[in-house]
Amino acid sequence: MKLFNIFYKLMKQKYVYVGVPVIIQNSKGEILLGKRSKNMHTYPSSWGLPGGMADYGEKIENTAKREAKEELGVDVKIIKRSENIYQNTPTKNCTFHSVDIPFYAKIIKGIPKAKDETQDVKWFKPFELKKMNLAYAHKKILEGEGLI
Repeated sequence: MKLFNIFYKLMKQKYVYVGVPVIIQNSKGEILLGKRSKNMHTYPSSWGLPGGMADYGEKIENTAKREAKEELGVDVKIIKRSENIYQNTPTKNCTFHSVDIPFYAKIIKGIPKAKDETQDVKWFKPFELKKMNLAYAHKKILEGEGLI
């Protein structure tokens, strides 16, 4: 948790970060989301796409793979990078600014389960997501990608 506190302090600085949300769909067209831990500083107990910030020097494809492993305990194969770029601007729930580059991925190993920053994981039908408030700009991303 100490590392997270350092990360949170850095996020309060006025920089723009690179966010890498990961869109994982199953054969039924459902989308996998994680429910963020209630202890998270940004969007506690909110549902959102797996993903996170790219580390300095890290290829963003590797960020997508790393975040899926860290948050869901699964290995993924990248299918494609979205052609769209989104942004998450500062709000009362999230004080940092990020440019988000979504990736589509497929689970190749493991069963999704809650880990570290998540308290639950669940597959959602697209019509369910239309009614939900999601963390960050994830709803705008899913709408922009034509998935909901």
